[in-house]
Amino acid sequence: MPFITREDGERFVIPSYRDVITAKNNAALKKEIITLSQSYGEYITMQHKAGVSYDVAFSPDLGYLLGESIWHYFKRPMDMIYCEAVPNTSEAIMVIVKEGGVYLDGRFPIDSIPEELIIFLTQKNNFDIFIYGDVPIAEQPADGKFSFDAGSVKSFTVLTDPVFPTLPLLKTYQFQLVEATLKRQGISGLPLNQAIAVAVLLGAGWMLWSFIASMRAPAVVEQVAQVNPYQGYYDAMRSPAPDAELSAMVSVLNDAITIPGWTLTKVTYTTGSVTCSMLSLGGTVESLMAWADARQATISIISTGVQLILPVKTTPRPEPTQIYPTKETLAVILDRLVKVIPGNSFQMDQVATQGAYTAINTSIIITSLSLSGIDLVAQQLNALPFALTGASLDYANGLFSGNLTLQLLGS
Repeated sequence: MPFITREDGERFVIPSYRDVITAKNNAALKKEIITLSQSYGEYITMQHKAGVSYDVAFSPDLGYLLGESIWHYFKRPMDMIYCEAVPNTSEAIMVIVKEGGVYLDGRFPIDSIPEELIIFLTQKNNFDIFIYGDVPIAEQPADGKFSFDAGSVKSFTVLTDPVFPTLPLLKTYQFQLVEATLKRQGISGLPLNQAIAVAVLLGAGWMLWSFIASMRAPAVVEQVAQVNPYQGYYDAMRSPAPDAELSAMVSVLNDAITIPGWTLTKVTYTTGSVTCSMLSLGGTVESLMAWADARQATISIISTGVQLILPVKTTPRPEPTQIYPTKETLAVILDRLVKVIPGNSFQMDQVATQGAYTAINTSIIITSLSLSGIDLVAQQLNALPFALTGASLDYANGLFSGNLTLQLLGS
């Protein structure tokens, strides 16, 4: 079925073709899209990714993208399964997202759903699963139900209300005619007669300017500096390697937790400096100042108590020689972390396109870890394109809890 009509009359479309289309320039992109539309439908949606690269879906029908609309509703997890029983039928709406892209969407007979899912039993998955109604998917093995191994499930949610009847209508996922969509994206060129007229005017203007310029004394031509589109990436990746930086922080904290008569309560880290909120266990401020002086540290007395600011020695990384795909890096860090921290310890924000590269703000959640445990987490970042942006940790009974914040950079 190419579309599903909701009770309010709105159509949600299952596109006849969706892909990421990359071209050398806008003219080549427009040509490819028009060619594809002749085979797959005159209506399209386009979402810009980076450079001349777009997520494009084609359809012969008007409406809104089904899979992407539901995926957006659940805040776009990297891997997702959504299954909602359609009332008074033996069918269900299902959306499957793999590696940040819609893999499958549509309305399916309920008894065919296990056949659609069985392929994932042979793959490494990390699904956020959402179900509503009597569908053949269960968190635990049960007769007549399909279930994944626990290691393939990031979260499993049984919803109390269906999503589809009230799914928001998003302009970015609305199918429109090809020409109108290209024009909205700034890709559509001028009609031929207008282009000729503009070319004539530009030519006449150039001739006039050349004549006037020839009557003047020669001018100094100012060279415009070429901006490297990857400069921001290179600058960020010259930061200290996060595994080495965290290990240096751990080394400093190993010393700080042994201060006689004092204990830490909270730790915050920014590049090159760790700030510890201190609590006296009988020690004097004078003794703490003496300890700090011997280590080139400083003491700050504020309204909430005493802070100890310790330097952390770091060194920048060599300039990178390549840029890594973000999806591959995410797969590596998730696989590494699950071996040292049980549960879902990695969180990420939406992808932010920085022109030729992408940057994602991420965090690693620390729960009741010793300093050696934090150092083990740090080792999982070895040789990966992350930049450490900070840390905020609480300390109690010899263990730390909080989060490490990092930026992931890639293509």
